Amino acid sequence: MNERPTLTITVLLFAQARERAGTARETLELPAGSRVSDALGVLESRHPELATLRDHLAIAVDQRLVRDDAPLTSGAELALLPPVSGG
Repeated sequence: MNERPTLTITVLLFAQARERAGTARETLELPAGSRVSDALGVLESRHPELATLRDHLAIAVDQRLVRDDAPLTSGAELALLPPVSGG
């Protein structure tokens, strides 16, 4: 039996992302070697409403801001953060 290695991450959704997905937390199982962009693709396939926010969200992995090409490890926490405005 040849199973492909996987990794499991927790996704935290805030503000508009939470509203559009209808949940504040989700668990994803992804193939080993996945990157942030892969996780976002899975999230958008489950919650198509998130796609319109993608260019406006900050993405953090384990509380550090990252780009879409950042690698993921099992147990990581991926957070979708709303844009910050202020003065």
